[in-house]
Amino acid sequence: MLHDFLKLILDYTFDLVPAFLLALLISAILAEILPENFFEKILGSNNFISILLFSIVGALIPLCTCGMIPLANKFQKKGTSWLIVISFLTAGNASSLTALILTFVLGVKITLYRFLFAVVFGIIVAYIFALFFKPTNKLQSTNDNNHVEVLHAELLPRKIFFEFTSLLVSFGPWVLISIIIATSISLLLKPDYVIAFAGNKNILSPFLLSIAGFPFYFCGGSDIPISKILLEKGAGLGSVLAFMTASPGVNLTSFLVYQKWLGVKNAFIYLTISLLVCGVLGLIANCL
Repeated sequence: MLHDFLKLILDYTFDLVPAFLLALLISAILAEILPENFFEKILGSNNFISILLFSIVGALIPLCTCGMIPLANKFQKKGTSWLIVISFLTAGNASSLTALILTFVLGVKITLYRFLFAVVFGIIVAYIFALFFKPTNKLQSTNDNNHVEVLHAELLPRKIFFEFTSLLVSFGPWVLISIIIATSISLLLKPDYVIAFAGNKNILSPFLLSIAGFPFYFCGGSDIPISKILLEKGAGLGSVLAFMTASPGVNLTSFLVYQKWLGVKNAFIYLTISLLVCGVLGLIANCL
């Protein structure tokens, strides 16, 4: 059993780590070459096109959840509507360039589904949350000017290396945990069990998988090892998409940051709405 366990871990590591490192490198390069005011330049009005645009941009930029929240807070302080802020934040929680590149391990079609899922998810959650609840802004901006000045004084390759190592330290341990969990599922759970829990016929499976990642911080594509083995074991595509969409942003780590910004009540409401919307979208995808 131990031999099989170690062999599977190595197999998953060799399959996923090269794509993971490539995703981090591309993300680090983009993070350094994009100007700091890039997103401020595309601030739009409070209409559906702007909300759609910000949801798309949020789903593509190379930031983790804890990087998205300060950026969304910055937009809100500049007077951007909550509809745009929440759509940007929610889609960005669910997806990122890093995650999409790593999702290519599962195929182009699933990568496209993940991106579209995240964009629609961001828009729906934004409308429900911003129109029916009144968020309060509590998060204070941090003063990190000295750190920024030091980075800009360095050569670009050193800045990219610094960003790459930061991403690696942030996401690497969670990728390893995800590989260990995926290996355990592969060895211990028969396909029948996975199908019963996460298959298309279980209407609760998208909701169950949406909340399954809450104790973890599967950000930046670190959910992919688990998603891969679930699909191989017969889980419904919609249920797995719900897991990939919810787990990066609907987790304990993110909640602790949300509550400093939105307040405990609104943070709880936001995560609850996110879970329910994600589950419904996953259910629709399973039915289709």
